Amino acid sequence: MIDTPQHTSPDYAFGYSPTAVAMMSARSAEESAGFMLVHLKPGMRVLDIGCGPGSITVGLAAAVAPGEVTGIDIEPSQVKLGRKNATGRGLDNCRFEVASVYELPFNDSSVDAVFGHTILMQFSDPETVLAEVRRALRPGGLIGFCEIDFGASLYHSEESAVRQVLFTLRRSIRHNGGNPDIGRSLPGIIAGAGFDLVSISAKYNAPTTPEAKARQCATMKRLWQDAAFVDKAEELGWIDADLRAGLPARLDREASDPASFSASTYVEVVAQLPESG
Repeated sequence: MIDTPQHTSPDYAFGYSPTAVAMMSARSAEESAGFMLVHLKPGMRVLDIGCGPGSITVGLAAAVAPGEVTGIDIEPSQVKLGRKNATGRGLDNCRFEVASVYELPFNDSSVDAVFGHTILMQFSDPETVLAEVRRALRPGGLIGFCEIDFGASLYHSEESAVRQVLFTLRRSIRHNGGNPDIGRSLPGIIAGAGFDLVSISAKYNAPTTPEAKARQCATMKRLWQDAAFVDKAEELGWIDADLRAGLPARLDREASDPASFSASTYVEVVAQLPESG
């Protein structure tokens, strides 16, 4: 008997603090999966891996109705939120399950499309995740992945308080074995996993008004104050107590500084499984 390698899902660096969940819940399919929506058609069976609270999943479900969309996440609290979200919208073609991306709850060649948003960056072995995606996808089926590239994001200066928050998160992802700069490598990783590239795009997410920048800084402040990755960063000596205590005030000042600027970089890839499988 040949032993099957056992995979353990990594710690989720972003975490499930109230602020983190609120940030994930604010995402929509139109904003975060628009590059994939144009390829979806009514009646398709879609899988959203690492779905979080399901705010993107429900938009995918609306796009393919009456086709079924399933969101999976390893965290039960997120699956519960997803179910509540779908029920609140009256969607009967959207369901959620607790499951690992290493063991998708689908038969071979049984789904038409797979979507993932900032999920592959969490894993040291995204190729293994994509192999499991490929197993569940029918020949000719589509995948769409959006991944951040922290290293290619823009900040007004190295002293940016927003940069400090996000680069602490970046270091936490890397510490957990992930790749926080995976965006630039995403097309090659997906092509190397046996998919034919359909489209590649990149975008910056940035606050577009002074009011939006103030909201961003307020969100970063709350995240800094309640996220477990900040506790871990101080424990590991990446930041000291003074930096941690002083950053909220820096974020307050940055919110009203007309010279401050930040923009996060995302890479979006749509690809197709060859008809030959």
